[in-house]
Parts: sequence; structure tokens; C-alpha cells
Amino acid sequence: MNLWHLVFRTDSLTYTICRALRECNYEVSVWVADPEYGTRVESGIQKRLAETEGIHVFGGDSFRVPQAIDRLIVQTFPRPAEAVKALPLLAPRARAITLISSGDRSRCWSEAMKLQWLETRTLGALVGKVDRIVYKDGFHGIDLFRSFRRRDVIGFDAHSQFLHLPDLFSAMHACDWNADDLRPVLVSFLGSQDPGSRKAILDSVRHLFHTPSGGARSPRPGKSMFWHEYSDAEPAGVPPADFVDMLTRSDFTLCPRGYSLITHRPIEAMLRGSIPVLSADELDLYGVELVDSRTCIAVEANGWPAAIERICQITEREISGMRNNILSMREPVLEYPQLASRICARLGLPPR
Repeated sequence: MNLWHLVFRTDSLTYTICRALRECNYEVSVWVADPEYGTRVESGIQKRLAETEGIHVFGGDSFRVPQAIDRLIVQTFPRPAEAVKALPLLAPRARAITLISSGDRSRCWSEAMKLQWLETRTLGALVGKVDRIVYKDGFHGIDLFRSFRRRDVIGFDAHSQFLHLPDLFSAMHACDWNADDLRPVLVSFLGSQDPGSRKAILDSVRHLFHTPSGGARSPRPGKSMFWHEYSDAEPAGVPPADFVDMLTRSDFTLCPRGYSLITHRPIEAMLRGSIPVLSADELDLYGVELVDSRTCIAVEANGWPAAIERICQITEREISGMRNNILSMREPVLEYPQLASRICARLGLPPR
């Protein structure tokens, strides 16, 4: 099958899609619409894509475009105005189109509808080729595509470093933990404070992780809390192996939204048997069963401090029960071949 993926500039979503396609034995050509492609320094994501066998990344030389494309995946998210400029070149050659709409729930309804109208107007008569609409950050209950196109979320995966590098893939995906073992860390946060929406959440709970003297809080005998925060301007994340280890040692992992509503952290946490803590209005974004008090802790609006205090009251028996629920999801849902197959199916491509 001749698959093409149109994007203005490659990002983590591009990698998620292309890596899932490769897991399902599809080859894919990635057309980068950025006019500065080939002149700017390659991002880590673009290098990882280029290093993956069966993923072909290029742009700027249209003679490579074939006469017919079996399926074109159009990623307008997150740069719709720039990405749609290349649509007239590729869309007429496509037999079917999957549109990753930028008009998703990360934007207010009116702004999302403006972007969906831009996508529809640019496609024009070719809109009839679009048979799948997928969204990174979920969709509004009513939008321009509701009545005449199948809508779904894409779902998400672990960070690209835990998919691209074999040793880190093995560390993240190994089923080497026991659901009933006691863990020394009750709840942890590891990550950047950026953007401002995440910082506001962190500001509301940071003090709950520390004693007045600045040490780690011990909510119960044998349990501590862990906090590692940095900024995008001064990144100081823990080494990947230590990151995996902390997830494995933590009962609960905070997963506040970042630049998108969806993040890699809930999937990573569950792969290591840690229970994700995330906003209640984001549970539907991941394509896996996230149910409050069963496989996650769902946080209502402005309820992060209350969620931390709630976690401190959860018994070891309840924690073990939630972790066993996550363990039961591993083989049918969280193992990467199954996760990738569901992403491909949402894109309109059956596993092979």
C-alpha cells in the first residue's frame, strides 16, 4: 500500500503515527511542507523518523510524488494554515484521506470551527475523499465533521525515545513488576513546569509534596513523595533509566496536561504499573480504558490539591486492586503491537 503523511513540520504526533504504521508492517512517506526543510537543523523527532527503516522523510522536490496514493494522512495539527498549503499537490492523487484535524478540544469551540472550516475549504471538492477524521486532543460534541465523517481520537503511546531505542523500549515495556508489591513512593511528579497551564496545576500542589523544612513528605510509614521539576528553558530531566525506575517505584504518577491535552505520561505510567493521575475531561483521549478509582485517578477542574489528599487516604489494598486492573490491560491493550494496531485502525488501516 502506498501511504503518505503530510505535515508542516514533524513532531511527536508524526512519530506516534509513523511508528505505529511500521509496527503494523506499513511503509510510509512523510512529506514535510515546511519551505525551510533541508536548511534548518533537524529535530530529534525528524532524526528518529529518518533512522527508522520503512519511513521515508523528504520535502521540496515534488517529482517524487507518485501519480496515485492509496491513503493520504493529512496532519494539519498543530500548524493548520501552513500545512494545508501543500494539500492541492497531494490530495488529488489520493484515493482516500485521513484528516488529523487541528479543530480539536485544545481550542475553544469557535476557534476549532474556524480551523475546521479552513481545512474543509482548502479541500474543496476533494473533501469527499476524506473518510476518517481523527483528533489528537479529542473532539467537541458538535463540529463540522460530526454528521458526515467518522470521528475518533488517535490515542497515544510512550515517548519516542522509549520506542526508538531498543534498550529503553525494553526497559519501559518489560512486564517485570508485581501488582501486589509494596512501592516506596506514594505519588511522584517528574517533568517540565511548562507551559503555563501545567505550571498553574503544579503551583497548586507543589507544597503538598514537601514538609515545612523542605524535605519530602511522608504521608504514611514507609512511603515518601517525589518531586522533580524543571523548565523548558533549563531542562534538567532525570536520565531515562532513572525515569523508568521512578515510575516503577511509584504507586501514583501525576500526569498534568502540557502543550497538548494529551501526554505520553499516562501510558508510560501504566506500562510500569503506576496509576496515572490526570484531568477527568482527558480520560477519553488515550484510546484505553481510563476509569476513576479503577485504572486512574480522575481530577475534576481545580481539584488537584484534593486529589493529592485523596491519594494519601487510599489503602494499600485499594492500590493493589487498581494496579491489578492495569496489569489485566497489558496484554490486550498496552503492549505496543496492540496499541499500534488500534492507532492504525483509527487511521483507516487494518493491521497486517
